[in-house]
Amino acid sequence: MACGVQKKWPALKAEDYRIVAIDQHTQKVATEQKPDWFPVNSRPRLPVSGVREKMNMLGEVTDDGERFVALTPDRFNAKVAKYFLRAVQHEFGEKLAIVLDNASYFIAKTLKKQAAADGLLLEYLPSHSPEMNPLENCWRQLRDGRANRLFRTLDEVNEYLSTALPTLNSPRIYEYLC
Repeated sequence: MACGVQKKWPALKAEDYRIVAIDQHTQKVATEQKPDWFPVNSRPRLPVSGVREKMNMLGEVTDDGERFVALTPDRFNAKVAKYFLRAVQHEFGEKLAIVLDNASYFIAKTLKKQAAADGLLLEYLPSHSPEMNPLENCWRQLRDGRANRLFRTLDEVNEYLSTALPTLNSPRIYEYLC
């Protein structure tokens, strides 16, 4: 990971900071299409839905593999991100070094101001580099788990998430950071 955390990791750990990677994801009421094998000369069809509802998620994983995911039907914005950072700090302690992407709500001045006031260290990934974010691995697991299945309602999506989220394999963020 080409952000400042990789050089600072030993010093941050020596000062008892927990390293936390944060990312956002959206699960839509739709069919996640994925290539698959089918018998020769068959024409499989996937059901589709015209519903446009979605569930937004902000997730985090710590340097020791703990996870925390908050679901919100609201749009991602700086206000939602600020609440999430406070929830993460409440869950995992005061001394956090948080690795974020460059989404507009994560680089908002109001978020940075609150983070500084709360004693949070914010480190940003390079732009357009989702492969460097450990949480992308979790989101891939969610997409793979619902591949070629139709969710007709937001309740069905929430039911899927309530069973799938606890079973996700946490990435080892050290491998991404160093």
